[in-house]
Amino acid sequence: MSQGNTEFWNRARLARDKLVGQFLDHPDVDLIDIGHPMEGGEITEKKLVLRVHVRERWMEASPDERLAFPDQVDGISVVVMLGEYRRETGDPAADGARHPSSRLRSEERQNGN
Repeated sequence: MSQGNTEFWNRARLARDKLVGQFLDHPDVDLIDIGHPMEGGEITEKKLVLRVHVRERWMEASPDERLAFPDQVDGISVVVMLGEYRRETGDPAADGARHPSSRLRSEERQNGN
C-alpha cells in the first residue's frame, strides 16, 4: 500500500488517535505523531511510522521500569524516540536550552505541557 494514498493516511491517523488516547497523558510521553523514523541519528524517509516522543527519564529508566508501547497499531509500526518539547515564550531565560536531540518542532498541546 502506498504511503501517499488516502486510505493509508486515514488508517495512520486512526492508529495515532488510538495511541494518543492510551498514552499521551502519561508524564513520560511528550508527543505522538506520524512521521519518518530515525536511523543512526538521522531521519530516514524509507517509511512512515507512528512516533512516540518520550522524555529523557524514560530513555534512562531500566526496561522493566518503562511504560511499554505496542510494536504496531493497526498494522502501522510504532517507534519510540527522545523528544522533550515545551512551549516557547520568546524569552531566552525562560525557555532555557533545548535538548540537543529535540530537533523536531512539536505542535502545541491544549493542556499547555
